[in-house]
Amino acid sequence: MNRSCYYCGSVNKVKNGKTYYGKARGKCKDCRRQFVFHRQNRSLSPEQKRLIKLLLLERLSLEGICRVLAISAYHLYRYMDELYVEVPDDLNAQVSAQAELQLCCYECESDELWSFVGCKANKQWLWVAQDRRSRQIVALHLGDRGAAGARGLWENIPQQYRQQATFFTDNWEAYKQVIPAQRHRASKEKKDTNHAERLFCSLRQRCARLVRKALSFSKKLDRHLMAIMFFVANYNLSLLL
Repeated sequence: MNRSCYYCGSVNKVKNGKTYYGKARGKCKDCRRQFVFHRQNRSLSPEQKRLIKLLLLERLSLEGICRVLAISAYHLYRYMDELYVEVPDDLNAQVSAQAELQLCCYECESDELWSFVGCKANKQWLWVAQDRRSRQIVALHLGDRGAAGARGLWENIPQQYRQQATFFTDNWEAYKQVIPAQRHRASKEKKDTNHAERLFCSLRQRCARLVRKALSFSKKLDRHLMAIMFFVANYNLSLLL
């Protein structure tokens, strides 16, 4: 027990039992923090990083990924942050100026896509703009389901689409406040937004954070958004293959 505290460097420490995995644990009497004696700094192998990229695209909890790969949550979160930083702003979508868009705002009352962060009272609505021909998602926005949410999506849509595309939406009132009337096609029929509904079905099945009744919900809004963007960017890439 001749090592100093990992956090403050103090040698004023005592033994403090063992961890869940049986490793000797100490406690600093100055900063009051606990640490493990003889801690090993293990980095992720290239194979583990490859598997993490694949498992993050499936409906598996973060704790489940840790169990499958026998890694700590600390290393998983650090590598996730590296992956999220690399997500491009254009979501890997190849913009076509002649394409039509299909937009849809989903409401929980009609059993459509919604999500929450922290608790179900903190609802976060996912707005998407999907190219009707290529099926690529060209923009998304996370926010409320009012005019502010529709405006946030409109601002994220590439300029080529905002100037030339025809927009097909459901009859949600918020769209009428941001989309030019001459290029807006609002309808109550599901056939006009069936591709967007099919997209949200894929999101439900493959993104654990969007599952309604599960313990895999997001605790922080920024991670919630980046996890969705990470999936969408890889989804767009898969459509190009």
